[in-house]
Amino acid sequence: MVNVVQKLTILTPTFNRSKLLVNLFKSLQKQTCKDFVWVVVDDGSEDDTETVVRNLGGQSLFKIQFLKKKNGGKHTAINYGITKIDTELVMIVDSDDMLTADAVETILNIHEKYGDNKRVGSYSFLRCDKNGMSIVPIERNEFIDNYIQYRIKGNHPGDMAEVFMTQILRQYPFPEFAGEKFISEDVAWIEIGKSFDTVYINKPIYICEYLDGGLTANDKPMKFAAPLGSMLRGKQLMFRQCGLMANIKGAIIYNCYAHVNQTNDKISLDSYFEKILVMLTKPLGRLFLIKWKGR
Repeated sequence: MVNVVQKLTILTPTFNRSKLLVNLFKSLQKQTCKDFVWVVVDDGSEDDTETVVRNLGGQSLFKIQFLKKKNGGKHTAINYGITKIDTELVMIVDSDDMLTADAVETILNIHEKYGDNKRVGSYSFLRCDKNGMSIVPIERNEFIDNYIQYRIKGNHPGDMAEVFMTQILRQYPFPEFAGEKFISEDVAWIEIGKSFDTVYINKPIYICEYLDGGLTANDKPMKFAAPLGSMLRGKQLMFRQCGLMANIKGAIIYNCYAHVNQTNDKISLDSYFEKILVMLTKPLGRLFLIKWKGR
């Protein structure tokens, strides 16, 4: 029997979500192309996640790899998973979400078209709700742009369905701070955007549902519990190419979470531009701290 080398890994970090994983598994079983591996990284779950995933492996039409680590937050599970996979591409799919039946086939067709372009580091498709409505619509069918220029400076926020070259995610892992279990994904995406472009494709392939217990719903409390990571996000947004509006927002974020940072560690400011922005927005940082804490 000839071993087939898969090109794509679906990487799912999970924590106490064993029941939800079944729905994702069913959507993977329906894929029109099975040229992928599903890697589940259990971030220290206390439920029956391992048993569920191993039972699903006996039913699966594709390869499943189960990894387990000590609880450290979604970003640490992603970092760990990236070190264990050997496919060209990786797509992070949360345990409470699903893929459309043609998702893998669509990804691999796009990769066939752009895979030799050394400037391209990722493909960005659309997410939709269960009714097929796009979360973040884009205005063109298919184009190459830069994450910083298009998404940050161009003001196109919101969740999209990103697929990365695996070697690039290895090169730019999520920063990890002791005791912190959350960091915004754009901390890494902006860093990648300094060197690589993205192909944007106006097609939904990712079906999402924002649950009450999920990271999106608990965004602010998670950020307050991770002040160093939140300050780093503010610093990233102060990168000049992000544009003045994002720079000011970044300075406010930096100041806000600096107020709640109780550690001896700091996120240093590297330029006079950053230092001046932070100095000028200190009062706003305090006001937004009160506002966000009030929520």
